[in-house]
Amino acid sequence: MPEQIVTRNKPLNLFSVNLAGGENCSEPMHFYQSILGGKVLKESFGHAELELESGLRIVFSKETEHCPVRGGTLSLQVDQHDPLDRILSHCQLVQAVPTQGYSLYEDHWGNWIWLYFAKN
Repeated sequence: MPEQIVTRNKPLNLFSVNLAGGENCSEPMHFYQSILGGKVLKESFGHAELELESGLRIVFSKETEHCPVRGGTLSLQVDQHDPLDRILSHCQLVQAVPTQGYSLYEDHWGNWIWLYFAKN
C-alpha cells in the first residue's frame, strides 16, 4: 500500500486513484506514464506509483493475500481527529489495519475506499 504523506491542512484529501496492476505493475504504470507523463515514485512487480504533474497519484497494485486491492478504488487521507460520519454512514468496514494507520471501506455501490490516517 502507499506510504502516508504529510497532511495538506484539510481534513480529507484525495491520496490516490488505484488501478489494477496485473502480474507486473511496472507495465501498466509505464503505459500510463507514456500517455499522461508524470514521475515514477515506486516501481516493482507488485506495486507501482505514478505522480502526475497535477499532484494526482495513480497506484497500480497486484492483489495478494496481504494486500486486498482492486482497480476502481480511491485512497483518501484523513486527519485522525476529524469526524468521518459523512463517509462512514454510507460505507461498510471491510478491513482495518490499525498498526499501519489505514482501513478499507466499501460504499453502497461496491466501490472501495481506503482511508489513511495522517500522522500529526
